[in-house]
Amino acid sequence: MMEWVDGFLKKHKRQQAFDDAWKEIPPYPGFSVPKRAYHEVTQWQGKEMRNLCRCISAVLASALRNLYSSQHQDFNIALKCVGVLVDFSLMTQYRSHPPDTLAYMERYLQTFHQTKDIFLEFRTSKSTRAEVNRQDRESRRLMANQIAQEAHHISAAQRRQQADQNRLQRVKRRADLIQRENHFNFIKMHYLSHFVSHVQHFGSILMYSTEMGELAHKEQIKEGYRRSNNNNAAAQILSYYGRKHPLGMRLQTIEALSKAENAFVIGNGGMEAPASSRSAPRRVLKGRMMENIGTLTELWRALNIDYSDMIVEMLRFIRQTIAEDQRLPSDRTELGSLPVEQFTHLEIPVSDFQEADVFQIHRARCTGTKAFRNGDPRND
Repeated sequence: MMEWVDGFLKKHKRQQAFDDAWKEIPPYPGFSVPKRAYHEVTQWQGKEMRNLCRCISAVLASALRNLYSSQHQDFNIALKCVGVLVDFSLMTQYRSHPPDTLAYMERYLQTFHQTKDIFLEFRTSKSTRAEVNRQDRESRRLMANQIAQEAHHISAAQRRQQADQNRLQRVKRRADLIQRENHFNFIKMHYLSHFVSHVQHFGSILMYSTEMGELAHKEQIKEGYRRSNNNNAAAQILSYYGRKHPLGMRLQTIEALSKAENAFVIGNGGMEAPASSRSAPRRVLKGRMMENIGTLTELWRALNIDYSDMIVEMLRFIRQTIAEDQRLPSDRTELGSLPVEQFTHLEIPVSDFQEADVFQIHRARCTGTKAFRNGDPRND
């Protein structure tokens, strides 16, 4: 798909705008910010491709802004085509599928097939490109011979006009041949039509991902070979992994048991377990500032914030979030003398999609006027 998008951007002279938008993507939990422009990346890794799939629609929409009236229809169709294909790809990665998501996938795929012709001219195969170039060379030779035969009978202005007409004719003939020979009849395009039926018969598609085998090859084979003396390496690889794997399983079991808040008690009386489940992780403040700030009054002076505005927000926060038996004083003078600490980092656990026990840590930062990682200040 990205080859089609790149050809579309090149045709409309939007490659630089795409690169500029690509480099301006802000950081987000679980998302690796690209360090180079899109066209500077020569080899894509799996993690980079997943990041690209998450943000390609937004980056493409940013690159196709400020359009002319003649480009409005083509740009909208291209955005719609890319958007539904990205939605289809992301939805196939769900761990479970109710009937609604399967219906969405079929709808996305149908819309993609209805709009994919906008990229048809960029689906040129090598054989088609070679045939087009051959016919173009033949046309140029015939037209050059025709102009040479008529050179003595026409003026220089007429020769230039005829050359321009011949060039336009060659371009039109080349575009017609490419349009006639291009198609979407290839095996990967056909695979998409089987995703829904595959999920209905065999379950989530993630179970059949080849990434597991690639990672296992690195861990089970390559690491063991590097630690061997290269003599009878197969036996040493098996011995190394045979010791490492049970130890790794044991460590994971100990870690899981240490995290569990509910302990199962097994004895002569049988087994019992409390009914409450494990609670979610709490928010954590980090990045304690070592400045000489001890009270709320000193804090608003250091941050150059209006004291009355801060007090109003503090009182509103106290009424909404703090229990009655833990209420802070509502007197402004007494509230301003309370001890405070300043932090620059708040970790917020957010439950992962379709994972009840897995949490993504979102980091909210507030550096004030100070730079964040040798860059601009960050105040989330």
